[in-house]
Amino acid sequence: MTDTAASSLRDLVFTTEARPVIDELAALDALLPDISDEVERHAALLERLPPLLDLRGRALVHAREYQRFLTLAEADPAALEYMVDIGNAIALLSHAGEIAMLLVPPCSPEDHFAKAMLAKERGEQYRNGDGVHDPKLMERALRRPFADSHPRLVIGSRIPPGMEEASRRFSGAVLPQPMAGDGTAPGIYHLEHGLALETWFDDPPDLALLLDEARTLLAAIEVWSQAEPPSLFMYGGRRGALILAYARLCRIGLWPARSSADLVAKMEVERLISERPADPDPIRAAVEIALGVGRRIARQGGRFVTVLGGVEL
Repeated sequence: MTDTAASSLRDLVFTTEARPVIDELAALDALLPDISDEVERHAALLERLPPLLDLRGRALVHAREYQRFLTLAEADPAALEYMVDIGNAIALLSHAGEIAMLLVPPCSPEDHFAKAMLAKERGEQYRNGDGVHDPKLMERALRRPFADSHPRLVIGSRIPPGMEEASRRFSGAVLPQPMAGDGTAPGIYHLEHGLALETWFDDPPDLALLLDEARTLLAAIEVWSQAEPPSLFMYGGRRGALILAYARLCRIGLWPARSSADLVAKMEVERLISERPADPDPIRAAVEIALGVGRRIARQGGRFVTVLGGVEL
């Protein structure tokens, strides 16, 4: 799909296929099974979450496509003005994939390997001064949750036996390929999907609605926790609902504000996570990372809102 012959943005040849676009965080909702009991339903999510190496592969493709976008833009800066949303869309997809890796708990040996490799990669990146986010914030996001009793996997100079293929996938030596989809599962997108990417970026989610949905899930968690007798699925249901609630908060953070209402939603997200210190700190840090990404995108120009009541946010 990647058109390696393109030397600038104007040289891109766009596909005309009507391809739905969905990011990794939004796609988590589609994993909920059709079960009438809400606690059991959200507990079942834990068995349906995507493998971390799948998330990593798609995020890598989109990160490389974003770097390709920047390279092509340097060759023809005049084209950037009317193609910038292709880059914005690819950047959002890449960051959503990386943040999903922080939210989704490891379940398999390959997952734990991917998590350990991510911590090693980010550690080296930030020690070299190449980190994008605040180093302390990334350190918090990668910290192992207290409830994770799985033995810590130490990654040294040698790949653990049995993890050779996982290492190749993590490094990007093996990448996922585009597949046809119905918009309920995340896919692989290249710059040549620019028309679909622009359409997706121009139709953002309702940030206030996402906030209401996140609050509803958080309130449900409290109700489930107090039920007598407790549900057999209570622990898993709480974890599943918490992942979905924080995925919504991260989506609010990632999308740049286009109205005062959007900006208010982002402010409420910051307040909400500050008032929930009992929630795992790594997922609270993931929301702060998402908010920072959204702010950087919003600073592109006047079409996004960064000021509310004369106060820049």
